[in-house]
Amino acid sequence: MTVIEELLETFKAQQQTIDTLTMKLDQANARIAELEEQLHKDSHNSSKPPSSDGFDKPSPKSQRKKSGKKAGGQTGHKGHHMKLSKPDRIEADYPQHCADCPHRTHCGKLKVHDTCYAVDIEIRKETVKYEIMACDCEGVQEVAMRPAGISGSVTYGNRLKALVCVLSTKGMVAMKNLCEIIQGLTGIKLSVGTVSNMLHSAAAKAETIVADFPQKLHKNPVVHCDETGLRVNGKLHWVHVISTSGLTYYALSEKRGKQAMDEIGFLAQYRGIAVHDFWSSYFKATGADHAMCCAHLLRELTGIFENHPEQTWAKELYLELLSMYRAADYYNQHPEIDSRQHYMECLKRNYDLILEKGTAQNPIPEREPGKHGRVKRGKIRALIDRLRTHKGEVCRFADNPLVPFTNNQAERDLRMVRMKSKVIGTFRSEQGAKDFLMLKSFTSTAAKAGVAAFDALLSLFVGQMMWGSE
Repeated sequence: MTVIEELLETFKAQQQTIDTLTMKLDQANARIAELEEQLHKDSHNSSKPPSSDGFDKPSPKSQRKKSGKKAGGQTGHKGHHMKLSKPDRIEADYPQHCADCPHRTHCGKLKVHDTCYAVDIEIRKETVKYEIMACDCEGVQEVAMRPAGISGSVTYGNRLKALVCVLSTKGMVAMKNLCEIIQGLTGIKLSVGTVSNMLHSAAAKAETIVADFPQKLHKNPVVHCDETGLRVNGKLHWVHVISTSGLTYYALSEKRGKQAMDEIGFLAQYRGIAVHDFWSSYFKATGADHAMCCAHLLRELTGIFENHPEQTWAKELYLELLSMYRAADYYNQHPEIDSRQHYMECLKRNYDLILEKGTAQNPIPEREPGKHGRVKRGKIRALIDRLRTHKGEVCRFADNPLVPFTNNQAERDLRMVRMKSKVIGTFRSEQGAKDFLMLKSFTSTAAKAGVAAFDALLSLFVGQMMWGSE
């Protein structure tokens, strides 16, 4: 072998080494960029929950822009204050030198100088003895019925049961702490088992009402859907919510996807519009029309143009969606104006042009020689394709006044479930989790009807419904 041939072999080996190192360096740089992007993500530019932000809160956290108005009540708004009611008792406060005077109650020199009122509460234990009367009349004995919710010779009263349920369901108080609070307020010592029995009893009564919620939700042209994780006996379960402005229905399942939605048995028969995020299982589980939560899209687009400034299309689409939202809101408030369809079509054409710009900037990589399967598009290109494929679902709010811009209704309804899981960590039994969700369905729907949770729960025990759900 000549010297030239040896040098050529050496050159080829070095070139292979350089190519290998270059490939590894490109992979390392791509991985570093991916990790840096993850570090820059928080609740304002991704789907990460606000609880993951820690103490370093993002600024600004909200997608809403400042209005320029001062904080607090605005000029001309209707104020609210405590209403003065008839006093239950009157107490007189005397000057210090009159405190021990035996003639102060009938002293002619004393007069009322000023008055003030205090609205307070009195919490005390009350034991009520019910005498069940009977009468022998013409040889037939008639016996009175026991009061509703009262069974056995000694039992806990309905108001106490309702208070326990509202502290657990609305107040999110853990059972042990709940027992301590009740004992501190009333002197009544409850066990965790007793509290659990009260909750289960209330849930069983609420079930007769909540069982009709899915059928009532079917009558609504638009429903909101979402899901969140919940630990039950150390295992991950999923809480699914289907809600409107007047109804809330929760269901528990060990699954998150289509199988869980089939078990719930709602979406398969629903033929209205389901508002949700881009979770693909919703498309598989229902024959209904769909509307996407644009708040999720705004956060994703924010994450792209903050972490990739060169992706200018993301900022343009962000502003275009907000323009659609403002236009839809204007036309919803002025339905007599008939230019909605034409104007929205113009905005949708801009939507298409922006996506074309993003597609040109993010081409699908060529398949590497020898590799099989689907070519990885990358997160940005995948989002562009998703926005193009589901353009109708993304822009449905622009065409239908009944469809909102976001899925905030379902997310608000799930927020309290997340709070409960943070308080207790995990439910010890599946039955306990189902009881909680049953009562949450009941109290959340009652709140939407303007009925306080305590009053609604008390009505369960006394058997007199104070509200109706449509």
